[in-house]
Amino acid sequence: MGQPPLEASIVIAAPPSAVWAALSDLRAMKDRSPEVIRTWLLGRPGVGRRAVNLNRRGAVVWPTWSRITRWKDPVQDYGRGALAFRVMPTDVEWSYELEPTDGGTEVTERRSALVDPSLVVRLTARFLLGGADRHDTELLAGMHRTLETLRSDLER
Repeated sequence: MGQPPLEASIVIAAPPSAVWAALSDLRAMKDRSPEVIRTWLLGRPGVGRRAVNLNRRGAVVWPTWSRITRWKDPVQDYGRGALAFRVMPTDVEWSYELEPTDGGTEVTERRSALVDPSLVVRLTARFLLGGADRHDTELLAGMHRTLETLRSDLER
């Protein structure tokens, strides 16, 4: 009844600290993600902080609420960084993990499995987003686009 997890990775020719600086600017996600219109962070970023997000797919616009669940600057762990947030009403976790590589940083974006979607989520996916499988296909393509844009921004 749910949806499987999604994952995309890319290697960026920039140090983890530079990737973190760009990625941890949550308000800039609207410039990278094809589905995010805007994010309003409620306070300074860090674990437990909440945000209101406005999303779009074609003519369909909807709000989500999120809470940051991981916030690890790569300076704290030999270049390994992590940023994650749980999104409601779907109750999935979106995350970014940074891993230093020779000459750069590997960034992996994930969306956890959508295990038991509510009736509202199922109806929204079916009637407004073209179905859950189709939307997941678009989300995966959007993840690749987000990472490509991040890389383009940092490698300029």
